[in-house]
Amino acid sequence: MFGVFIGEHENKIDSKFRLSIPADFRRELEEGDPKWEPGKNASMAIVYGDQRRNYLEVFTIKDLMGVHRMIAKMPRGSAKRAALQKLYATQAVTATLDDTGRIVLSAKLREKLGIEGLAAVVGNGETFQIWKPETYAADTAALLHEDEDFDPELDPSVYLPGLED
Repeated sequence: MFGVFIGEHENKIDSKFRLSIPADFRRELEEGDPKWEPGKNASMAIVYGDQRRNYLEVFTIKDLMGVHRMIAKMPRGSAKRAALQKLYATQAVTATLDDTGRIVLSAKLREKLGIEGLAAVVGNGETFQIWKPETYAADTAALLHEDEDFDPELDPSVYLPGLED
């Protein structure tokens, strides 16, 4: 596909707590799963984090392996390495798509988000995120405040490197 996750989707969570993953996201997950082959279901990693995160971040298996390679280069015993290991190893779970492109959101993940009924599934480049729709809307609105040299009135594309006049 594109090599990135793009777009915003609001998908239903059914009575068995299954969430449909958008078809284009599923293709990216397949490409990012070293064990995937046609006829099989792709796996992914879901990082849920602690109270500082109010969303789930979904990685392809290859991308999460890359994060772990970067962490392994850090000094053993350092606080930064320990914090990253906690986030990307301890506070993470794996999931596999079912035959219809859905994943089951465990009680732990649903409770973390306070989610039921609907989920916002949003592309974030190399990852995608799963949010409670109301929380996603509030977080998006919060981005519109000024931060250092960020002007919320400008088209964000002006901040792309190499596009300065």
